[in-house]
Amino acid sequence: MKSGRLLTKFQIYLMIIQAQLGLGMLSLPNILEKQVNQDAWISVLVASVLVQITLVIYWLLIKRFPGTSYHEITKMINGPYLGMIINIVNYVGYMIIGTYTMILLVQLVNDWLLPFTPVWAVALLIIGLSMYLVVQDYAVFARYLVVLSVVLIPIFLLVVIALFQIPLEPRNLRPVGGAGVLPIIQASQGALFAVLGFEILLFIGPYVNIKNSKLLRTFSLSNATIAALYIIVVVLCIMVFSPDVLKQVREPVLYMIRSLSFRTVDRLDLLFVFIWLSPMTASVMIYLLIASKSLMDEGKPFQITVLLSGAIIYIAAVSSSYSEETLQLYEQILQYVIYTVVFFLPAMLLLLSYLLKKKKVNT
Repeated sequence: MKSGRLLTKFQIYLMIIQAQLGLGMLSLPNILEKQVNQDAWISVLVASVLVQITLVIYWLLIKRFPGTSYHEITKMINGPYLGMIINIVNYVGYMIIGTYTMILLVQLVNDWLLPFTPVWAVALLIIGLSMYLVVQDYAVFARYLVVLSVVLIPIFLLVVIALFQIPLEPRNLRPVGGAGVLPIIQASQGALFAVLGFEILLFIGPYVNIKNSKLLRTFSLSNATIAALYIIVVVLCIMVFSPDVLKQVREPVLYMIRSLSFRTVDRLDLLFVFIWLSPMTASVMIYLLIASKSLMDEGKPFQITVLLSGAIIYIAAVSSSYSEETLQLYEQILQYVIYTVVFFLPAMLLLLSYLLKKKKVNT
């Protein structure tokens, strides 16, 4: 591995943040308010704990198989044939998540920015840019995420600070814990799905040469940063909107930003959506990348896989956008897919690696 392709701790930190920021943040307060009312922020906190546990599992896999990508780890633990079956399951799962993310992104663009632009045209622009970047070297794409983070996180923080100009009602946060422990834990599923994207860490093995303890601290710090950002956003939405209104507004973050007024900018919400297109598109890129890497490594076969996978996502997203029944079907199977490829399979592989005493010695 050439040193120029290795990722630093700071790059990994920003990469994880960018991977988790995206479409889910805009509608998360609405989703959680419907389930647990004023305790939505607690569900985000619970979800961050679950993500931290998952990141530890990912870290242990990387630690046992240093310098190895996820699709190679599956074969080292289970053998070439069973490993390939698991990789195919991962591929299908990541493709489904990526397609659903694409559908939501296209709908958001049509609703807020380009209402008269055909779905196929918006989707073509998104998938074209995604394929162009993903066919590049993994380290190049990772650095693209880093650049996005450097540019967008300050903008996001400035917007959050500006939101404190809006009249806030802290009493909307009470009573704390009123929804009950079990509903809060169940609602954390919605927050968990909103911060997906960290699965990209399973494929960073060949691109890191960092002490294990420092790598885990980097993962944890990124997760803590994302948790803090999401909790702040959810708390602001709860204090700005009444409970009944928050349950009705699909993207409360955008409506909250829309209430801001400056002399130089009239519709700050539209500007924010335009800027936020980059991290939202990055979510599609991430799933296109890890889906393709589940089957192939670098080189010509990988590039062909990216192009074919991009075409599949494009066709599936465009056709589903015109069919409400198909979109509902995606929503029904999505949670099972996420639990399988994001949580269950990595945990199972880690357990098997200990039971079968499989590991790689980094020479």
